[in-house]
Amino acid sequence: MARVIFMHFDLETDGVYDAKIGEPIVRLAKEKGVPIPSSTDYSKCLISVENLADEEPTSYMEDEELDLLVKYGAISKEEAHQCQQFTISPKVRIAPMMLIKGDILVKPFKKK
Repeated sequence: MARVIFMHFDLETDGVYDAKIGEPIVRLAKEKGVPIPSSTDYSKCLISVENLADEEPTSYMEDEELDLLVKYGAISKEEAHQCQQFTISPKVRIAPMMLIKGDILVKPFKKK
C-alpha cells in the first residue's frame, strides 16, 4: 500500500488516502471525490508530484508522456533525458497517465 496526499485541490477532499501500488492516480481521485484534472486534453491534466519516501521508487514512463511534458513546457529536454536514463519520474506528471508507485504528495501544477 501507498499513501497519497492530495493538497490544494478541494478543502473537503484534500487529505491522506491509502492506495494500491500500480493504481491509476485518477481512479483514486475519482473514488475519493478529489477534483484532479482528467480530460483527453492532456495539457490541462498536469499535476505536481513529490515523492515522500527516503528513496524514490523507479518508475517506468512511456516516452509519449515525457515528450508531451516537454511539449507543454512542464519539463526541459534535459530533464526528460535524465528521467529516461535513470528510470525516475519528473516532478510534473500527466494525471491520466500516472500510476501510483509509492508514498506521494500531489498538488495542482502551477506553470512557472
